[in-house]
Amino acid sequence: MQDLVIFATAASAIVLEAAPFLLLGSLIGALIEVLVSEQALLRCIPKNALGQVAVGLFAGMLLPTCECGIVPVARRLLLKNVPPRTAIPYMMAAPVVNPVVIASTLFAFQGDLSIIALRLLLVLVPATALGLALGDARPADVLRQRPTDLKKYDAAEAAHLPSGHDHGPGCACGCGHHDHNKLLAILRHTAAEFLSMARFLVFGGVVAAAFKTFLPPEILAAFAGSPALAIAGLMLLAVLLSICSEADAFVAASFGSFPAMAKIAFMAVGAMVDLKLIPLFLAVFRRRVALALIAAPIVAVYAVSLALALGGVR
Repeated sequence: MQDLVIFATAASAIVLEAAPFLLLGSLIGALIEVLVSEQALLRCIPKNALGQVAVGLFAGMLLPTCECGIVPVARRLLLKNVPPRTAIPYMMAAPVVNPVVIASTLFAFQGDLSIIALRLLLVLVPATALGLALGDARPADVLRQRPTDLKKYDAAEAAHLPSGHDHGPGCACGCGHHDHNKLLAILRHTAAEFLSMARFLVFGGVVAAAFKTFLPPEILAAFAGSPALAIAGLMLLAVLLSICSEADAFVAASFGSFPAMAKIAFMAVGAMVDLKLIPLFLAVFRRRVALALIAAPIVAVYAVSLALALGGVR
């Protein structure tokens, strides 16, 4: 009975912790949809492949979002025809390459800049690889079919428009599409996006809470002695616990018996792949793309972390 209470508490805590960030991500996505034209977005993106990837990698410094809300923002960018090799690196890197997370990591590790540098490295490597691997893919090549609830919203919005003229939510033609209509469009898009994603957040939260409650701590302690096992163990724990990237540094710092690279791997992989994100990836992206978004960060973070640990980084 006690375990069930702990499980219910943990599941509620994960969902309640993540929900505001998911709502914020949905709001940012709605603001992009309603207020930012496709032409304005595309003007900010270079034409060459490396430039597009670089913009995606560091856009999180200007548009900071943790992993709890990053997927709806990335989907909105793709629906605005932002190239996947910009939107996908942004989605993977923004939860770490943003001022709030950098500051929290710095505070948790008592100002150790090397921890920041290594965490950024472990995130930027798979994010860059995924961006380059997408090549000239179009948004339609990576996204699944448009969600049903968003289709219903678009149909409802179109039904309220006067005939003979396309008054989109971001209309700027001076024809009387007032600010309160834009506000209503933002609220509707936010609600539709949030409801579309929230069910997967709840599912991920329940699964993460089950592992957090019923995984014996002795299993994790057995991994601490070997660099290979320590990195793998904390990476697995990061995926299972699904801690927000703005708070995971404090959890990582508490693993006193584990080597530094294992702690950094914990913070890196958890910001890109966890039990909240996996169902969202599978719901939003085509299956092959979703599997790549799950597998590539895990493989890259483990390989680079282990190489650095064996090379003397402790």
